[in-house]
This record gives sequence, C-alpha cells and structure tokens, in this order.
Amino acid sequence: MMKKRVISALIMCIIFIPLVIVGGIPFRIAVGLIAILGYKEVLELKGLRKYPIPVILLGLGTLLMLVYSNREATYGTIGLDYKYLVGAFLAMLLPSVFYFGTDKYSTKDAFKLTSFTMFLGIVLNLISNILIYDKRYFFLILLVTIFTDTFAYFIGVMIGKHKVTKISPKKSLEGYIGGVIMGTMLSSIYYMTFIGEASWFVVAIVLAALSITCEIGDLFFSAIKREEDIKDFSNLIPGHGGILDRIDSLTIVTLAYVLLQGLI
Repeated sequence: MMKKRVISALIMCIIFIPLVIVGGIPFRIAVGLIAILGYKEVLELKGLRKYPIPVILLGLGTLLMLVYSNREATYGTIGLDYKYLVGAFLAMLLPSVFYFGTDKYSTKDAFKLTSFTMFLGIVLNLISNILIYDKRYFFLILLVTIFTDTFAYFIGVMIGKHKVTKISPKKSLEGYIGGVIMGTMLSSIYYMTFIGEASWFVVAIVLAALSITCEIGDLFFSAIKREEDIKDFSNLIPGHGGILDRIDSLTIVTLAYVLLQGLI
C-alpha cells in the first residue's frame, strides 16, 4: 500500500506541478476536470439519491459556471459576482418543485446537492483566482496543506499514542501537534524566502491557524465518509482514494486563507 501511495503521489506531482507553473488555459482545464470528477464522487455518495438526468446535468453546468466565473484577480480573492451565486441557487433549488410528489428530487435533496455543488464551485474558483493573482500564494496554501498532512501522518505512525476523536481513530494527538509544528515552520520558511512581506511573528500565527484548519478540514471530510460508511470517495487514485480524498484539506485551508489573507 505504501509503495502504491508513493508512486501515485509522484505521478500526481509530475502532472500537477507543470500545470501550476504554466497556469493559464491548461491549469483551468485541469481544475475543470477536478470539478467534474469531484462532482461524480458526490453523486455516488450513499446518502444521495439517484437523481434525474436533467438535475445531474443542471448541477454539472452550475458547478462549471461557478468554477470558471473568474474576474480580474485582485489580491487573490475576487471571483463570484452575486449574479452567479443567485443563478446557482435558482438553478439547483427550483427544479425540486417540478419533481414534487415523485420522490426523485425533493427540497431536501435540492439543498443537499446545492451545498456540495456550491462548495466545490466556490473553492475551485478561489484556487484558480489565487493562482492567477500570484503563484507564490497558491504554493503557500498547497505547502501548508502538504506539510501538515504529511508530518501528521508520519509522526502519528512513529510516536502516536493518544487518540483524539472517533471520526478518525487511527490519528493521534502527537500526530496532530507534530503536523501543526512542522507545517507552520516549513511553510513559514517558504513564505519568508519567496514572499517575505510580513513579520515572522504574524506569518507564524497565520500559518499555524491555516495548519490547524487543515487538520480540522481533514476531519470534516472523514466525518462525511464515516456518515456515508465508505473508506474513500472513490478508488480513482491507487493508494489515495478519490479526487475529494486528495483535495479535502486543501479546500478548507483555501477558505481559511480567504479570511486571513490580509494579514500576510
């Protein structure tokens, strides 16, 4: 399993890093593909119904509209005009009226599918915008996530003894603490080396907050899988699960970055 994870990770890096460096249309196409694959995994969750084809297509169109509704990037977060958000809500919620009484797409279904669609669309839109604004900040968010997840895993395996939550019983307090420390320290070094526009103290505080958010985000997606009684969102990536298994923490860290971006 470990060998399979390492090989898959190397292949993903070989594919993904050049796309990030090149940016532009190739990266936007890749983000669109990630959105489509993530949407497919959402539709396959056990807690969701097998929706009518028109609803599925409408949701996919709404998702891609949100992902690609980029405006001129200003400090990394721009994006969605209210008209896109309103359009998304109307497109996803109102069809439930036409399926009333058929048990195919209830108002509860509509709100559930809308939540997943809006979440994916907004986060992937933000990720694209941050990259457009400045690749250095995109790599900062990515590295906080990677460092935190990686060191939390290995430190937990090596010295982890105290369990923290039933959501993810294999993860330990030692792993969480080690992940935050190493994630904060290494991403701070990256920031001061390649960006360096704020004091060490402020940078460390902000990146520690992002690192903690990363681990909470991982637990959030683990909770979804627990509630759905699944191990992974799919088996698309050998040793890693699905698309949502790979971008879970990154999505939550991106949202947290939006709240804290003015500080660094």
